[in-house]
Amino acid sequence: MNKAILASFFMTLSLLTTNAQDIPHLKKTNNVTQLIVNNQPYLMIAGEVHNSSASTIEYMKPLFPKLKAMNLNSVFVTLAWEQFEPNEGVFDYTLVDAIIDNAKENNLKVCLLWFASWKNGESSYTPMWVKKDIKRFFRVKTKEGMEIETMSPFCEATKIADAKAFAALMKHIKEVDTEQTVILMQPQNEVGMFQDIDYNNVALDLFEKNVPTELMTYLKINRKHLNTYVSEAWSKYNFKTSGTWKEIFGDTPEAKAFFTTWQYATYINFVAKSGREQYNLPMMVNAWIVQKPEDLPGVYPNGGPVSRVMDIWKAAAPDVDIQSPDIYLENFKEIVAMYHREDNPLLIPESKAEVGRAFYAFGEHNAICFSPFGIEDAADNFVFTQSYELLNEVQHLIKKYQGTGKMRAVLQEADETYKDIYLGDYKIKVMYEKPNEPSFGIIIQTDTDEFIVIGMNMSIYFDSEVKNTIGYIGQVFEGKYENEKWVTTRMMNGDETYHNSRLRVFGRTFETSEDLVKNQKKEGEPDAYSPATKQKIVTPGIYKVITYKR
Repeated sequence: MNKAILASFFMTLSLLTTNAQDIPHLKKTNNVTQLIVNNQPYLMIAGEVHNSSASTIEYMKPLFPKLKAMNLNSVFVTLAWEQFEPNEGVFDYTLVDAIIDNAKENNLKVCLLWFASWKNGESSYTPMWVKKDIKRFFRVKTKEGMEIETMSPFCEATKIADAKAFAALMKHIKEVDTEQTVILMQPQNEVGMFQDIDYNNVALDLFEKNVPTELMTYLKINRKHLNTYVSEAWSKYNFKTSGTWKEIFGDTPEAKAFFTTWQYATYINFVAKSGREQYNLPMMVNAWIVQKPEDLPGVYPNGGPVSRVMDIWKAAAPDVDIQSPDIYLENFKEIVAMYHREDNPLLIPESKAEVGRAFYAFGEHNAICFSPFGIEDAADNFVFTQSYELLNEVQHLIKKYQGTGKMRAVLQEADETYKDIYLGDYKIKVMYEKPNEPSFGIIIQTDTDEFIVIGMNMSIYFDSEVKNTIGYIGQVFEGKYENEKWVTTRMMNGDETYHNSRLRVFGRTFETSEDLVKNQKKEGEPDAYSPATKQKIVTPGIYKVITYKR
């Protein structure tokens, strides 16, 4: 072969390889999976806007500067199938282009939420041409024989139409998004049906057939590591390795749930794969999680990626990278522990806007993302916006220490009063202060006897774990990071640390002067107004602690 042609061939191959690596992707290093954007680890300090906030250009345009002012670096935004493909085969790119342009103007990255066949177990975002054609696009059927408005996951026509639209979307994003504004995709939202099984004939016939070989192979290979819900259901029938759904799992709610889950997961995997063939961005799905342990499938959307059936999803949907919980319940720490697995990094697309959850997710579970829902509603939450600013300030540390075993996090829940953690030679006792206020933080061991503590409302003690030695605090510095460099703003001793007996994590205090107007209307009395007052607001702070042993 001519040397010039050969050189050109290898140059082209190199460019193709580089381009594949340059697009946003997931990378596992140091036992942690990170999202890589522009060839650097990226933390999504994010929020999800309300469902209709990007439904018009006029409504979304003033929203993006507000999100940037809240110190977000990423935003989850909806794109509805009904607006993207209003007529079959006719694609309208107006909204997706506007989302990308507005995000780019405000230096925000985007996870695009594809509201298509389902959203929250319903199908209100499908185009009218799909909704009206009930023969071609058939629905879920109830036990009583009624067809409801929810699209059936057993309908091939709906799956193919959804996938065609999603592929067109991904192709367009690849063509126009040259600056990697869109970094993540979510095909569908909180899928599942509010019943035990789809009672249409297609589904009932499939339920009598053998469990797919791909699922049985997965279960056999991962038998020792399966979720308890799946493992116990399988064990009741002696871990049988072939047969129908009923023969392997019994004629039980679990068998119907696994069957339904398999169908939703394979459907969405088909959609995700169709999109990835056009533009290979990371894909995630989210779950309307189980609300109570005793809830049967169908009380919550049956078929979605709830923690009980994560293994079914892993077997059925290899083109979906991450299964994610939407967390509005109070037991946040328990839920994230269910979803953070070796094969499933933690990504939280919806939550309450309780910012301590973000610190805990990033610091304790190496999360890729934390994103409260309806984020624009928190625009006036000063503690939240300042906390997000601090997360941006320290994200270089979080990314550096993810997966190293040198970073831990704490979060007070319910009536908890303390937490013991261990880093290096030290047992670190964290006492939660001010029980009616948020108490949380991240602790990073940056050297043998040096720690960075980020948070608020805690007292922390450092005890030596080395035999015949006692641990002491030598010095405490309050400070900040400027361009990733530590700057001391105060050296703390005396009353501030009780002479270095503990680290007192006060947080940063802001003093604002504002008129607090209260209209006290009482019968027979004139209106009365309170005078201007001073108000102190505490937000998380950063501390450097130097310890020693003797």
